[in-house]
Amino acid sequence: FYLFEERAMFILSLPTIVSVTLAIVVTSSFSVGLYFLVHRLWAGEVGLETRRTADNVATRIGVIHAVVIGMMFTSVRVEYNEMIVAIESEASAITRLYHAMGRQGGDELDAAREQLRDYIHHVVNEQWPALREVRITPTDRELIGRAALDRLWSTLEDIESKPGAPSFKELLDQVEDYRIQRLFDAKGKLLPIFWYIAIIGYLLTLTTLYLPPPTTKRCLLVSLYSSMVAVVLLGIFILTHPYSEAAGVGPDIFEWLLVGASL
Repeated sequence: FYLFEERAMFILSLPTIVSVTLAIVVTSSFSVGLYFLVHRLWAGEVGLETRRTADNVATRIGVIHAVVIGMMFTSVRVEYNEMIVAIESEASAITRLYHAMGRQGGDELDAAREQLRDYIHHVVNEQWPALREVRITPTDRELIGRAALDRLWSTLEDIESKPGAPSFKELLDQVEDYRIQRLFDAKGKLLPIFWYIAIIGYLLTLTTLYLPPPTTKRCLLVSLYSSMVAVVLLGIFILTHPYSEAAGVGPDIFEWLLVGASL
C-alpha cells in the first residue's frame, strides 16, 4: 500500500479538475474493459436464478462498501477539521504572545518579538513548502520549527511578565501545543486496512455486476458506479494529505499575521 501511495503522490500536484477527470476516465475504461474480458471467460450462459442472486449479492456488498467508504471519509474529514482548528489556534496564540510582549516593552522583548516574526516567516517560507512536498521528518528540528522556538525560549528564559499580565511562557506553551497538533495532522492517519477493504469491495461489486451480458446501458451503469467510487476515494486520498496543493490548505493566516496584523 505504501509503495502505491508513493507512486500516486503525483496526483496531489495536479489541478483538482484534472485529477477528477483522470480518475473518472481511468476507472470507467478499466471497469468496462474488464466487463467484456470477464464475460468472455464465463464457462456458459448464466441462468436467470444466478443473475438474481448476483444482483442481491451486489446490493449487499455495495451497502457494506458504501458504509466503509463513508467511515473513511468521515475519519479524514474530522482530522482535516482538527488541523484547520490547530492552525487557527496557533495563529491566535502567536498574536496574543506578540502583543503581550509589545505591551510590556523592553529591548529583550523587542528581540523576542523579532524572533517570533522569524518563526512565522519560517512557517510560511520553509516549513509549509516542505510539508507540501512531504519532505519533512520528525527528527528535522529546523524544519518542524523546534529550533526557531528554542531560540525564543532562550530569550524569554529570565524575563518575567508584569503582575496581572499574561505569562509569556504559558502563551509560548500554547504556541508549541498547537504547532504539534498541526504537524500531527499533516498526514491523515487512515489505517491501510480501510484502503484494502475499499478496493476489494469495489472489485467484488464489479464481479457481481458482470454476470449478465454487457449491453450499452449496463456498461454505462458500471461506468457510473466506478466513477463515483473513484471520485470519493480520490477525495479521501487528498484529505489524507491536507498540505498538498489539491487539498488547498495554505499558510494564508500566517501570511495575514505578517501583513494584516503587522507582526
